[in-house]
Amino acid sequence: MKVLFVLFTLLFWEQTALAQKKVSSKRNSGSQTQKILLDNKLYKELGQKDYQKFKDSIFKFTKDSLSRINKNTVVYFIAKPETLAETWIPSQFVYTNHLGNLVINLNNTQHKRYSLLIYSGMKLMLNLTNIQEDKIILDKSNFYHSGWYQFELYCDGILLEKNKFLL
Repeated sequence: MKVLFVLFTLLFWEQTALAQKKVSSKRNSGSQTQKILLDNKLYKELGQKDYQKFKDSIFKFTKDSLSRINKNTVVYFIAKPETLAETWIPSQFVYTNHLGNLVINLNNTQHKRYSLLIYSGMKLMLNLTNIQEDKIILDKSNFYHSGWYQFELYCDGILLEKNKFLL
């Protein structure tokens, strides 16, 4: 008799567990799709597998990025293309020549006091103060690596130009 009671109890618990599992799967079935908004309008609905491909942009904040609004809705931000020509204007004082060497071309150095600070990333790499010559050519072998270098050009202690050059 006790064995029969235990069997009925186990059977009852199993049935209730299965019923709860069905209810929870019905609740989760609506969250299998993700709504993606673009300009506050529905752009796409993605299934869970397709959404997994784009999920990393929420955490990494890439230029084409998704931002979560709620559990089933995200907003899609399209990256605006930036080209090098739009964001960078070459300097008339500090530039590279056809050989890849750095040219510093200043005027009136006898009456004005120029100083040039060149940075590699956030580190000060080169500090030229009280420049006496109108044109200076620095060999590219004086630099650690090829790439972008930032510089600040001062004239009589006043910032004349803050720019960068490609070496």
